[in-house]
Amino acid sequence: MLSNILAAMLPLVVVFSLGYRAGWHKDFDGEQVSTLNRMVMLYAFPLNLFVGITRTPRAILAQQVPLAACVFVLMCGSFIVAYFMSRHVFRRDASSATLQGLAIGAPSVPFIGSAMLPPLIGHSSATVAISAAVFAMVLVQTPLCFMLLAKNASAGIAAPPGIRRQIISSLEEPIVWAPILATVLVVMDLHLPETLLDSLGLFGNAATGVALFASGIVLFAQRVSITLPVLMTVAARNIVVPAVSWGLLTLLGMSHDTISAAVLALSIPVGTVMVILAVRFRVDEREAASTLFLSAVLSVLTMTFFIACTQ
Repeated sequence: MLSNILAAMLPLVVVFSLGYRAGWHKDFDGEQVSTLNRMVMLYAFPLNLFVGITRTPRAILAQQVPLAACVFVLMCGSFIVAYFMSRHVFRRDASSATLQGLAIGAPSVPFIGSAMLPPLIGHSSATVAISAAVFAMVLVQTPLCFMLLAKNASAGIAAPPGIRRQIISSLEEPIVWAPILATVLVVMDLHLPETLLDSLGLFGNAATGVALFASGIVLFAQRVSITLPVLMTVAARNIVVPAVSWGLLTLLGMSHDTISAAVLALSIPVGTVMVILAVRFRVDEREAASTLFLSAVLSVLTMTFFIACTQ
């Protein structure tokens, strides 16, 4: 058990620390972090997903459909519930509620999950869970957040395109169509040469390390302020969502493997997309950065707890 926890958590702590140290030493600035993230999102991470899914046998992929559906529905559902709670129960303004909903409903599964999940649930389950999280984030959460934030932003922000156009634009992104293409190839039982997959994987394997390194730099660059909204968001993201998801999936009679994989994926801390949108629309930037920082720090304890409980 202890070896599994260390195998999952140690890479996160080490690479985050290296990124934080690089920011403290001024080896990288904000513009360079944007370049690193662009490289990851356009090339490395899509290749990583493509190779991972392509190498998954068709029978195993079919068995993972419930896991993909659980991760997708729970991420979208937690985002919607968190938004309405923040907006109508805690009476926050629409922009703040949107960011808080995204922070709670969009864990950093694409990046942290790539390092943490394979040792715990296997590469095939990890790849499927990560792909489902990407679809939820890119096809549902991000377009909705962009529209809500642009609608409520200050003057000078261009009006957002319609939801259909945003979804079409999302489908054109490599991070979306690459796993879709890989899934089609597996369903059709078409196999690419291993030498080609090895070549693509050589670059794809850099995705996780570079993304975590860049996140460490972001954490150093942002000023941290611990407030009540930050604490509530982190508690919901790190504890409430995975715990409630665990209970719901148990009531629905899902298998132990599906529950374990989904809960571990949903226990991952806040994703950087929330900070990116906060900076883009100049809404609650300090709160967003503080939420990201505190969620990442406390995740060492909360994720360890859920790993110990679900293994």
